[in-house]
Amino acid sequence: MVAVLSNSHRTDTDRQDNRVVLVVNPAFLQEIKDSNPDFGRSLHQLRQVCECREEPRQVAIRIVRLLDELRDHLAMQFALEECYGYMEVPADASRGNTALAETARAEHCSLYLELSEMVERAEEYQYRGIAVANLQQLIQATRQFDARLQEHERTENELIEGSFSAY
Repeated sequence: MVAVLSNSHRTDTDRQDNRVVLVVNPAFLQEIKDSNPDFGRSLHQLRQVCECREEPRQVAIRIVRLLDELRDHLAMQFALEECYGYMEVPADASRGNTALAETARAEHCSLYLELSEMVERAEEYQYRGIAVANLQQLIQATRQFDARLQEHERTENELIEGSFSAY
């Protein structure tokens, strides 16, 4: 538990320590996660396409479209999470795992960039007519991205649960 001192009881060191740390806003972060069905639907459809046994040309077309759609939904999801799901607070008022919060928020950028590169690669394959020949590579890259995204979501869920239990 962190004690919050009134200004009259603070030392000079306390007054000079104006550091802020990053924590999650658990109620808003959970609400954002629960309120974006398009993101969840895109991710679910992409997972299904990676497992289907349809004609490779059709699978390649669907993967390219779904990756692009997921990128748009992921951008919105991460933007909302960063605006409302994370907040900076004075270091002496923090009760959450600030290092983990910093790591989770930083993952937004790397995950989005990774997905953007995959979309660009998939679109290039489609444009050059080699999407079918590279279908297994696209599926493998999609599965690897999905695993990293799921790990990120687990981390944020831990932060939410930890924040609720800290208060």
